[in-house]
Amino acid sequence: TLRRYCKGEEAFISYGPHDNGFMLAEYGFALAENPHCALELDCKVETWISAVKANLNTRRARATIKSTDVDALVDVLKQHGLWGDFTLFSGSAELPYRLQAAMYLVFAAIKPGAGIKGVISQWERWLRGENTSVSEEVDLAVKNWVSRTCSEVAEHSSQLLDNIQTKQSDDARGSECLDPFLVHCLRLIWTTINIIAIESTSL
Repeated sequence: TLRRYCKGEEAFISYGPHDNGFMLAEYGFALAENPHCALELDCKVETWISAVKANLNTRRARATIKSTDVDALVDVLKQHGLWGDFTLFSGSAELPYRLQAAMYLVFAAIKPGAGIKGVISQWERWLRGENTSVSEEVDLAVKNWVSRTCSEVAEHSSQLLDNIQTKQSDDARGSECLDPFLVHCLRLIWTTINIIAIESTSL
């Protein structure tokens, strides 16, 4: 605490800066107004990286790098402390730095004719602030990926909200029913995810 408490005065604790998904899983409730709500894209980025590697292993791939080079790029991100925690927040005016860094590096490397050493060198100049972006083409590719991914997340969260509404209606006609408080918490989580995803499609 940062101040003294008087005898008999009510005391409060903080659960920490967690989003509602963590709050529900760890503490069993969610908050209607949670300033720490966010949309994590780590799984989406990892899935995309796997798809990039699979595509590079096909004969149709036009890129000059190999799938093993993508692993090397991930290692570069880890060395710079920029792998993971790809998080979008409500009200953000631009893409988060960590997500930009990962996307810029990989998208630049998979361009036809790109060399991995040159790409890493150019990317590190961007990290140092010497360039505003890796290239206009890469910048557009990153924005399109984020927009497409967030649109998919928004659609999925809308389906989850519709499903829980249908489930509630079905339960109301039967003997089983979902716990109302759990339904309330899930609605809070999926509604927030939907809002952040929709907002982020235009970053």
